[in-house]
Amino acid sequence: MLKSNVTFINVFIIKKFLGGLFFCFFCISNINSQEVHFSQLSQNQTNINPAFSGIMFGPRINLQFRNQYPTIATGVNSGYNTYFASYDQHFHAINSGFGFQILGDKLADNILSRYSFELMYSYQVKFNRYKALRIGFSGNLNLQQIDFSQLKFYDQIDPILGFNTNNASAEDLSNNYNRSYFNTNVGLVYFTSDYYIGLSAKNLLPKKNFFNDEYSPFHYTLLSLQLGAVKRFGSDNEYALFPFLEYDRQGSNQKIVGNFLGQYKIYNLGVGFRHNFEGLESIMLMTGINLNRFRISYSYDVGTNTLRLYGGGSHEIGIRVLIGGENNSLTPNEHKEILECPDFLKN
Repeated sequence: MLKSNVTFINVFIIKKFLGGLFFCFFCISNINSQEVHFSQLSQNQTNINPAFSGIMFGPRINLQFRNQYPTIATGVNSGYNTYFASYDQHFHAINSGFGFQILGDKLADNILSRYSFELMYSYQVKFNRYKALRIGFSGNLNLQQIDFSQLKFYDQIDPILGFNTNNASAEDLSNNYNRSYFNTNVGLVYFTSDYYIGLSAKNLLPKKNFFNDEYSPFHYTLLSLQLGAVKRFGSDNEYALFPFLEYDRQGSNQKIVGNFLGQYKIYNLGVGFRHNFEGLESIMLMTGINLNRFRISYSYDVGTNTLRLYGGGSHEIGIRVLIGGENNSLTPNEHKEILECPDFLKN
């Protein structure tokens, strides 16, 4: 009786959660925002979907750096610079994963700076030792700042001399425009050893912009669908193919990102793309080395739109450390029904 009650409760929770998530996915519109994005979809899954927290059971550390459009400004911090660090692990006794992550985003020599500090939780509904569903929640504190001293305004333009050094007469530069706000994210991921399907919704709460205009709930909500899989072949399974796909929607703005990685033993090589449904935005070239507990990866985005003329492409470096080695929250090694890490994460 206890087992059937637990099953009923799990099914009830899943249905309620799916209903709310699908309502968000298909009913939210008229939203505009600029979200941080990465090219390597397997490197920072918890950033887009908190349900991935703890999916590899043992302690996991992910580090990521992205330098996008480095030639739009001068100096070390030119372009868009994004820094990402996360830690997560699964606790088998309570079927739950916990984690935290820090994200920093800086634009054009720190004219615009944004920071996010996030705590994540996921609960695992296990169907059997090969299939499970994880439901995730997270809350984050966000800080953002504009440095108006570096900006130029139209009323600073002299028709003959160009920009002058006087302050813009029509702009109030006395405020440094610091803002902070709290937000929440939800998600779920169904996974086996060979593939996963994830859904998530980010930024569910209202927020204020730099001018104290408050937006309604769901105004900045980012909805996302994630897919990943693996196919191994060869006499000793030394070859593998890893396709990853992510679809994001934020109001009328949409994009789809794909990664296609090939692996031979410890070496990875692949290509990817980013498409915004108006045109192909970039093509990605990827490589990396996976040494079981330690993985390092690099990708370069080749621009295919008009920004390629002055943006300078995008560089991205990722590092993953598995403190306990490759493992799986479905049936962790320490419980001796040994099932290795989900294959789609072994790239």
